[in-house]
Amino acid sequence: MEIEFSEGWQAVPYDRPVNPVTGDAASFYRRVMEKGGVQYVRGIDIVCRLPGMPERLQFIEVKDDRKREALGKELSDSRKKEPRHTELFRTVMQKTAGTLAGLLIAERLQDEILGPYACLSQQPAIEVVLLLVEPALPVGTLNPAENGIYQLGRKQRVAGLDQKLTNKLDEWGLKFHLYNLHPNRLSPDWQVRDLT
Repeated sequence: MEIEFSEGWQAVPYDRPVNPVTGDAASFYRRVMEKGGVQYVRGIDIVCRLPGMPERLQFIEVKDDRKREALGKELSDSRKKEPRHTELFRTVMQKTAGTLAGLLIAERLQDEILGPYACLSQQPAIEVVLLLVEPALPVGTLNPAENGIYQLGRKQRVAGLDQKLTNKLDEWGLKFHLYNLHPNRLSPDWQVRDLT
């Protein structure tokens, strides 16, 4: 997937490994936060700074469950037993907390690349976004009644995840939005191109 942002937005990949093909260096999170054996610190995929004042940031986490479904046979037994919405809740919360810590450290270190984003001392408004891409419904394996139940169950799980993350992040003073690839469920400020 490729995300294109509105004019005036600044965006940086926050959780990016070194790219041996292009020579792009690893992100601050990979170079500083994970360096030296620090464990259990996680980082969000993309950090954006929105145009205008006062400062506003957006943390974007992308989860493409189509890939997960394709790799499903390789998942450990413990990950298979945990409901996906529970795992997503924990992941978004851990990555949000880790990214907040990373931006605070980047601000203290006056990191050049993260400079525009490392502005937590100015108390920016922060919005956390989960872009969740779900696999297509099984084709031909369900009768119409089963298909309807499957769709309803999926909608209920997603709605529950949305509500749970909205409530918890609100306790932290952060806004939350859950988007997907459906036209009516994408941010009005950026475009997603599905490259699959």
